[in-house]
Order: sequence, then C-alpha cells, then structure tokens
Amino acid sequence: LPRGVCLIGVPGTGKSLTAQAVAASWGLPLLRLDMSRILGGLVGQSEGQMREALELAEAMAPCVLWADELEKALSGSEASGHTDGGVTSRLVGSFLTWLQERTSALYVVATVNRIGGLPPELLRAGRFDACFFCDLPSPAELEEALRIHLARRRQSPDAFPLDRIAPKLAGFTPAEAEQAVKAALTRAFADGPRPLTTDDLLAAAG
Repeated sequence: LPRGVCLIGVPGTGKSLTAQAVAASWGLPLLRLDMSRILGGLVGQSEGQMREALELAEAMAPCVLWADELEKALSGSEASGHTDGGVTSRLVGSFLTWLQERTSALYVVATVNRIGGLPPELLRAGRFDACFFCDLPSPAELEEALRIHLARRRQSPDAFPLDRIAPKLAGFTPAEAEQAVKAALTRAFADGPRPLTTDDLLAAAG
C-alpha cells in the first residue's frame, strides 16, 4: 500500500489544498491531525491522546490523514527533556514509530513550511513514499491561478490580458495571487461600483 507524501515549501503554495485534492480525487474521507489539541496538561495525557487519535484514524481506514504544519508540533524535541519533561520527545518517537510500522490503508499527507524545524529522522526512507518541494509558481502557473480566481468570482478571464498581468506577480504565491484578485475587485467596487478592469489588476499586482 502507498504510505504517503511529505510536502515541503513556502506557505501559500497549495500544500494543504493538495491534501484535500488527494482525498477528493480518491473519494476517501479526509482526517486532519491537529497536534495542538493532542497536547494536554496532565501527566501522560498527551501520549494517551496521540495514541487515541492514531487508533481512530486507523479505524476509519481507508482514508487520508492530513498532518498540517507538522514542524510546529515536532520542533523542539531535542530540548524536550529540559522544557516539558520529555513530552514532545515521546510524542515524536510515538508518531515516527507509527509512521514506520503501520499496516492499515491510511495515506498520510504531511505539510511542512520549514524543514529546519523537523527532526531529521522524520524524513528517513520508509516513512513516506516521497517528499516534494512546493516552490513559487512560474508566470504560466500564475496566469492559470488568475484565471481560476477570476472565474470563481464571475469574471471572464478572457476579458483580461493575463499574459501581461501574470509577470507582474513574479514572486507571488498562489494565495497571494488570489488576494490580488480580491484587492482588484475591492478597488473596482469602491470606485463606483464599476466593472473590473486591467488597470485594477495591475494596480493590485504592483
């Protein structure tokens, strides 16, 4: 059975959306592992809640388990013995052992913004099928992002010279490209309201 993927990259490049798309394309339930809710204040509570969460996920298999912003939950494990009595270190060990030894039909999609915050053993071969870096989009990809977000807001993408607007968004993430479309629409609405123009989009990109 496929084990899963680890998606590493800049925030706003679609890592979380990829996890949702995997579940939707396979027609499987999507479970989100929220590590912040696993941590408890009582002795042994965090470890018990981690075990219960993983057992619940396995009971719902086949499904997709989305471990979002994993580095925030697993960072600091090396100093855990001095800061939290070793709780984080034990959680990391429990999670890594489960990743390695699980046999259920459960596909894990882990999203990471900063690889420096991860324990190196997480990326060891056998825990994920592959790790992918999600980079900033090319002008052609930004053009496609603009097309999608304009259409979602009942604007005709063909009415705008997207091949001229997209290069102005160089260095933008897809999330920032969506925000540029929103800002352009807000500008057009505040000034009238009137129809969206190319100048509005260029101003939002500037």
